[in-house]
Amino acid sequence: MNRILQIDWYSIQYTVDEFSRTLYSFPVHIRFLIGVTVLFLIFIFILLNVILGSRIYKTKLLGKRKKLRERYKPLLTQLLFEDDSLLLDPALENKFDAEDLSKKYHRSIISDEIIHLHENFTGETASRLELLFVKLGLHHDSLEKTKNKRWYIAAKGMRELALMNVKESVVHLAEFLNHKNDILRMEARISIMKLSADEPLSFLSRIKEPLSSWDQANIYGMLNKMPEQMIPDFSTWLNSPNKSVVQFCILMIGAFRQQDSKGVLIHMLDHEDEKVRMAVIKALRELNAYASEEKLINMYPLETEDIQYEIVKTLEAVGKEHSAGLMEKILKQPVKNYSISIQAVKTFLATAESGKQRLDHLLESSNPQLQLIVQHAQDKRL
Repeated sequence: MNRILQIDWYSIQYTVDEFSRTLYSFPVHIRFLIGVTVLFLIFIFILLNVILGSRIYKTKLLGKRKKLRERYKPLLTQLLFEDDSLLLDPALENKFDAEDLSKKYHRSIISDEIIHLHENFTGETASRLELLFVKLGLHHDSLEKTKNKRWYIAAKGMRELALMNVKESVVHLAEFLNHKNDILRMEARISIMKLSADEPLSFLSRIKEPLSSWDQANIYGMLNKMPEQMIPDFSTWLNSPNKSVVQFCILMIGAFRQQDSKGVLIHMLDHEDEKVRMAVIKALRELNAYASEEKLINMYPLETEDIQYEIVKTLEAVGKEHSAGLMEKILKQPVKNYSISIQAVKTFLATAESGKQRLDHLLESSNPQLQLIVQHAQDKRL
């Protein structure tokens, strides 16, 4: 204490003043560079401490994750492959450390491990993992994730619920069907499809937002993996106020060859929306709907070139001699759309009796432009 009192405070003040005078003796630009250098060194020091602290923290978490995996590896093996009664034991939770089931990070490690195992197993083993996931209450954590404001965490929660087959979560997931975030909407639809065994596309009656091309591709991909008896009757949604749903269902009628819907589709050729009519024509082609020939021929002059092309292409599959007459008229007219003219040649050859001879006769009085179109249409390399 006496030493502190004996400090020569005047000398310290003098030293500080000397340093200030020395510093200010430098030109302004030198002082500026010194200041920038000092700030840079301070920033580097702070950054290194943050990086080091982060590395230590992550290493600690990884060590904890590894420790928990090693701790429960024998128990999980016993639950999945050995003791059948243990999984049904009401006191199953007692096999796990109370701290591990109460701390959020510990629960997330156990949850991730069960989900990881589930991804590598099927059948009875996968069902056991699903039961364990629910009995430990880990599905509640996934439900909480879906309520998170960060969309990627909410989406992760949805995927976990779908993967672990938590069917009671369907009602909650349905709340996201019209969410403003398109990724969450898509995740909700996919999850509901996985969890709804009886009505996988029931959500089509509830969605208000348009189905994007990506949405439709995902749904179609999942439908292809389902048993045939699970594929719904898509005509159910043909009166939906959501036009994208109507278009999608029309395309699915064609893709899954739902022949009973041909009559409804032919009636929808009068639909006011051009995209809907386009989808109907494509579906009729997939269904080989011969009954649509007359209607398609009659509507051809009234349609846009895009739809005219689809009509001509569909008549190649469903048309007969009546269609050949329309194709002949198209080929005799001045060429306006090369795609339509080329397809008209193919359709004429497919529908006309003695089509090749009639086409050769038609070419005798035609212009060179049509001759080139015919050559192009008959080129097997294209």
